[in-house]
Amino acid sequence: MAGTIFEKWWIHLTQNYSEFTISTIFTLGLHVAILFFTYVPYVIADLIPQLQQYKLQKDKKNTWELQIRCLKTVAFSHFCVQPILIVIGHYFLKHLGMEYSTPLPSWPKIAVIIIGCFIVEDFYFYWIHRFLHANFWYKFIHKIHHDHAAPFGIAAEYAHPLETVFLGFGTVLGPFVFCRHMFVLWVWLFFRVFQTIEAHCGYDFPWSPRHWIPFWGGAEFHDFHHETFSGNFSSTFTIWDRVFGTDVKYRERKEKKTMRETEKTD
Repeated sequence: MAGTIFEKWWIHLTQNYSEFTISTIFTLGLHVAILFFTYVPYVIADLIPQLQQYKLQKDKKNTWELQIRCLKTVAFSHFCVQPILIVIGHYFLKHLGMEYSTPLPSWPKIAVIIIGCFIVEDFYFYWIHRFLHANFWYKFIHKIHHDHAAPFGIAAEYAHPLETVFLGFGTVLGPFVFCRHMFVLWVWLFFRVFQTIEAHCGYDFPWSPRHWIPFWGGAEFHDFHHETFSGNFSSTFTIWDRVFGTDVKYRERKEKKTMRETEKTD
């Protein structure tokens, strides 16, 4: 990536700001910006009647009251909980050798790393998420996230602070395993936030990633989990739920739906 606009920009950052500022203030700002800019298109979709045919739970409305209440909790997490975690994470990652150097890794290398990050995070998320559905942990921690049986984008980060800690560790696990570079962590953060917003958006558009990325779960897969409070524990892919048999009810409902649609066309 030598000589590209991204590398020039990165050099400017590292020459004018401390590693602490980059890994804490700038990372938090980037996270907030990605979250809200990814969420806004789905808010707009709620206002367009022609797009309601793609809504997964058509009988549930994303009222402004629901979204504002959700926004308050997410804002508390972003500005009161996550800064503490990010500062702790800075010193932890620094101790483990997080780099800020140039030249930056090439885009092909970054692409392979991002795929690896998705695989690692998805496996980690599956087991932590399944663990959080155990009676005690669900009642006192994870139940908050399930306040929204029909989720909308920003509800992706509507969670108990302890859940934020548990799942946040999975987010940095991939970059730690494959490439300890802050720029790569930022690129991964972009894709991870996009993925979780899309999974909670409540819409299954023809252009949604699940229609063109193999084994991608997306909103159609994760929405079932929120609606039924069970199964489909993975964050990104459908593989682990299939392997460990936690998508049985989801597949049964899909089969019944397919049968009904077939009967209508006959």
